[in-house]
Amino acid sequence: MSALAITTNIDTITQHPRMNSAAGSKLAAMDSWAYEGAESAGSEAIRMARSLLSSWLQCCLRQGADRQKPRAVAALPIETIEQHLGQAMRSAFDANTPTTACAALMAELQVMDELVSRLAAEGKSQPEALRIYDAIVEGGLASFQRLAEIEVELTQQRAGLDPLTGLPGRRALQQRLLAEYAWVRRHAHSCVLALIDLDQFKLVNDRYGHLAGDRYLGAFATVLQAELRPYDAAFRYGGDEFVICLPQTTVEQASTVVERIRNRLQREPLLYVHSQALFARFSAGIAALDPDATITQILCEADSLLYAAKSRSPRAGEFPGSRAGSSEVWTEASVGNQRL
Repeated sequence: MSALAITTNIDTITQHPRMNSAAGSKLAAMDSWAYEGAESAGSEAIRMARSLLSSWLQCCLRQGADRQKPRAVAALPIETIEQHLGQAMRSAFDANTPTTACAALMAELQVMDELVSRLAAEGKSQPEALRIYDAIVEGGLASFQRLAEIEVELTQQRAGLDPLTGLPGRRALQQRLLAEYAWVRRHAHSCVLALIDLDQFKLVNDRYGHLAGDRYLGAFATVLQAELRPYDAAFRYGGDEFVICLPQTTVEQASTVVERIRNRLQREPLLYVHSQALFARFSAGIAALDPDATITQILCEADSLLYAAKSRSPRAGEFPGSRAGSSEVWTEASVGNQRL
């Protein structure tokens, strides 16, 4: 079963031993909360790669009348294009999605490079030279289009959309929390976030495969969105972890929201796999945005509370293929532990 850990005071953050251990490694990448420079570098690198390929194609087209002559087509700047692509990928916040597209593009450029060498070789007939030249231009146009598609993918990733669940990702979470944090500090309004971790998700992957695991995550994301208000937001934090952001909400009200999600998952199977109903259970850590603490500290607090809740879960090793049991609430100190 799962647990809900709640704190009502940001000062209790130092009471949780996990604060300075695993939480630090996961949240270290979020300390700066600024990726504008990386975005700019990635976008500029993509533009440079496209510009190089475009200029080369224009050169090929201008020399079309002499295409049967050796060296009529300039050498393809494949190494420079590859360097710019690599820079763009390193600058991307999450470069997993376009990796396949980049590999395909580089393979296409290698083929074009071989065609350029063939066109420069001696002893060709004019019909053969025409065929090679036409293949070069066709391949160049296709590669230019693929490069544009890669740029679109990277732009979507920077917008923060997670392709698996359809939820905004960590980049969007950063932007939202920065905005809410500024609002809390300026207007003394409340905002609460809940860090949610699915229990025994690995068992779903191991028993039914990763495709079923992907469906499981997507279905859970759908439930989160359905149970939130229009101005609330759910984010995929990474792996099987999610964050919900609840503005104009107290910690007690946030615990009610999490309880409502728990009740729905207790009543309804998350999905069916091979006629097997799978129910979802999760642990959650809830923390309020505090103007006297940094966003990283608040996330660390939620992370510590999440794992405190997970460690108290009495049925943590059970496969999530049956309904959750009755609830049990702990109210010691400022941490509640609720079996989900």
